[in-house]
Amino acid sequence: MAAAALKRLWSRGRGEEGAAAAAKPGVWARLGTWARALLRDYAEACGDAAAAARARPGRAAVYLGLLGGAAACCTLAPSETAFEEALLDASGTLLLLAPATRNRDSEAYVQQLLWLRGRGRLRHVNLGLCSLVYEAPYDAQASLYQARCRYLQPRWVEFPDRILDVGFVGRWWVLSARMRDCDINDDEFLHLPAHLRVVGPHQLHSEANERLFDEKYQPVVLTDDQVDQALWEEQVLQKEKKDRLALSQADSLVQRARDETQ
Repeated sequence: MAAAALKRLWSRGRGEEGAAAAAKPGVWARLGTWARALLRDYAEACGDAAAAARARPGRAAVYLGLLGGAAACCTLAPSETAFEEALLDASGTLLLLAPATRNRDSEAYVQQLLWLRGRGRLRHVNLGLCSLVYEAPYDAQASLYQARCRYLQPRWVEFPDRILDVGFVGRWWVLSARMRDCDINDDEFLHLPAHLRVVGPHQLHSEANERLFDEKYQPVVLTDDQVDQALWEEQVLQKEKKDRLALSQADSLVQRARDETQ
């Protein structure tokens, strides 16, 4: 009887374990349930967003524009390689200019960047919407105690003073601004009066200057009256030359006769 009782208990335990295993879902079933719930939540959120956009289309357009602009800025944030290319291009542009015509500020800024680059002290950081290039106190591979000790690192309040350039929408703005008038040496105009040292944009790109620049390559067209006037002036000039030549010859003859009489 004892053996029969033990057999019944063992069979009952196995039956309970099988029922529990049959009631518990598998891993793939649970993943499917979780994925369906997640998709259902996202579908409801998208439906609510679409309903809000239909209710207020202006606000939805502003939000979409901001999101699109942020995505474009993140995509166009210049990299460290782009800064290297821009720096070398600026250096090549200055090398093509004569030393006397280089802008002192442009040359000093580019030389500073090249000096820091040669010593490994330029750092690039991508902030998502924009990029920054700043100056580091030491090379990244330097093993000095001052370079490795975290208590001797520059403080965050000094970080704005170490920023050298800002990259935004595919352009390095500080470098572009410094290279704008790289071929104009302001020292050449120090002897001029103060009101002549500064030239306004309207004086360089005015419509009158552009029109005169184009007109100097046009052929000259003269009217009949202008041609007759030019011919008359030419005849007058020829007559005056002949009169002066005759007077000079007469004076030479008179002088020769005086010399012979003496």
